Amino acid sequence: MSSETAHLIYFSPTGTSKSVVVAIAEGLEGVGRFLETDLTHPGFTPCTLLGPDDLAVIGVPVYAGRVPEIAEKRLKEIKGAGTPAVIVAVYGNREYEDALLELREIATARGFRVVAAAAFIGEHSFSTEELPIAAGRPDSEDLKKARDFGRSIVRSLASSREGGTREIDIPGNVPYRDGMENLPFTPLVDQDICTLCETCIKNCPVGAISLDGRIVMDAETCILCASCVKCCPEKAVSVRSTPLGALIIELAEKCRHRKEPELFL
Repeated sequence: MSSETAHLIYFSPTGTSKSVVVAIAEGLEGVGRFLETDLTHPGFTPCTLLGPDDLAVIGVPVYAGRVPEIAEKRLKEIKGAGTPAVIVAVYGNREYEDALLELREIATARGFRVVAAAAFIGEHSFSTEELPIAAGRPDSEDLKKARDFGRSIVRSLASSREGGTREIDIPGNVPYRDGMENLPFTPLVDQDICTLCETCIKNCPVGAISLDGRIVMDAETCILCASCVKCCPEKAVSVRSTPLGALIIELAEKCRHRKEPELFL
């Protein structure tokens, strides 16, 4: 593979999209160097203009079958110039619907040339110990498939240089389905066990959490990514007892059967 640099670009509040992107990169044999651009938090440094001799692996989670609006906004700060790109949508074992197709449009508009795509499964943001939804995923089997996919991409790029390229057929519909609504509530904080360690504040991708004698969450800003739930060392933050409770029960039932990654070359 002749790519000089592989740029790993991801929005990953709970770490699942990042883990898949990194695993794919581990299979990209022959790349000179790897650079990571983490879009998850405000203040990230956009990578410089990517050229046709680079390769980008772009990963985002799926929210309600779409690319999260904040991820789309931050991806607009990245620019390619005919740069080959692998796009990855990571969803919670329900459906990825229009997200992968939408991500291709976003990447193409930013100057990337999509050469491969994948939909992987990650633990659902609303998964709990009592009601697990794709718990522990991506697991070792998923990550092996991601690394193998990386190796397949190397072979595909070598073949395309010899015999031309064709557009990848990616599932989805245009116009896209409605995205996730900005709901008028946030995860709940059990103030009795919260130690005010501020881990949730540091990990919130949209700055929706502050400290005012206690942890305060802004419903207008919160995107319900559940980063605060996953990162809290005291397990003081939860979505289980919010108005999402009924939805979580429904998702846990509907998403019981294991889905496998879908790969497109």
